Amino acid sequence: MVDYGRNHLINFRDFATFMHLCKGSIGNGVLFLPNGFRRAGYAMSVICSVLIGLLCTHTVVALVRCAQVLCRRNRIPMLDFAKTAEVSFQTGPEEIRKYGKTFGIVTNVIICFVHFQAAVIYILYVSTSSQQLIVFFFDVKMDDRIYILALFPVVCLLSFIPNMKYLTPFSVVGALFMLIGISVTLYYLFEDFPDPARLEAFTQALPVPMYCNLFLYALHNVTLCLPLENSMKNPEHLPRLITCNMLLNTCLYTMFGFLGYNKYMKNTCDTVIKNLPLEKTLAKSIKITISLSVLLSFGLVFYVPISILWPMIRSKFNKMVRYGEAVFRFCGVIATTILAVSIPEMVPLLSLLAALSMTTVMLLIPVVIETATKWEQATRFLLVKNIGITLIWILLLIFGTIESILSVIKEYGGVKEEGC
Repeated sequence: MVDYGRNHLINFRDFATFMHLCKGSIGNGVLFLPNGFRRAGYAMSVICSVLIGLLCTHTVVALVRCAQVLCRRNRIPMLDFAKTAEVSFQTGPEEIRKYGKTFGIVTNVIICFVHFQAAVIYILYVSTSSQQLIVFFFDVKMDDRIYILALFPVVCLLSFIPNMKYLTPFSVVGALFMLIGISVTLYYLFEDFPDPARLEAFTQALPVPMYCNLFLYALHNVTLCLPLENSMKNPEHLPRLITCNMLLNTCLYTMFGFLGYNKYMKNTCDTVIKNLPLEKTLAKSIKITISLSVLLSFGLVFYVPISILWPMIRSKFNKMVRYGEAVFRFCGVIATTILAVSIPEMVPLLSLLAALSMTTVMLLIPVVIETATKWEQATRFLLVKNIGITLIWILLLIFGTIESILSVIKEYGGVKEEGC
């Protein structure tokens, strides 16, 4: 790849980049997959996992290659996700060039929504895990929302960590805790391994889009790829590194989802960690470790939308910039807490938010960018392929939203989902 002024201050080699991709993939999304297997059936879940894994691998690689093409075409040193969207329109067909700036802004807003969604799920995860432990140790039963509100001061403090320099140690420790927690959980899933023949291969059609959205949430790392590409010594190697990472994650996540469902079947909780036996010291330790991991990662997840949105309004505060940023961060935490309190059901809420944003970031926006970037050389295969991916996006958006809303309505109507 021709380097037009790209300043490689870091010069990540391929192995280091692959490790960053792997670390970025370690998150709490995988813990929801056994519940998704329970809803959709193991055979359908495996099929959907493979399909979504291949689709996301293709779209992320296409996004990176388009960014590289646009850098060469326009002699630009580097592009982030939103800027790639903007430039693809500005150099695409004449009819859409005037919408380039708008497309870039819309992309940034959706990225912010994705991370806002993750922050809400993090709050719900830590609060519900804390509730399970407190009920076990002290036999004190309170409404879910009390635990969410009790967590508010802690997430406030984490949200005020100002930059990546101070957030990185929290992120590294959180990723390490999550890796340890998932590894020990696998031990419990393999313990007294049950016969898979008793599992349901298929259930109903409606939960399938919900499972796909859960898998998208677990697999999501598209916003990490271009920053890594901008820091690589050989950025042309990134597509194959992404392919290896995504296919590895698809296999590991599918295996984890199947093992969790195979172990607990219809009793599988919203996160499989809740199924671990509380009477065992190791299981209690892992519940605490993973909760701490999610909590420590909150600041990094919350930082992304702040870093995008705050510069847009910073000039309006003149001499009160620090005060304005503090208020802005505080309002963001209030918004995430209000949404968590309003719908304290992790799986339906996660699927709903993923249907509204994650599908767009992982499927729709990359194929729109690819179509605009390659319009002059577009083949029939490219157009048919991208139309097909767009149709899949529409199906996941519509039916994933419907199933998630129905699940939320059932919860408010007092009808609990079968399981934990």
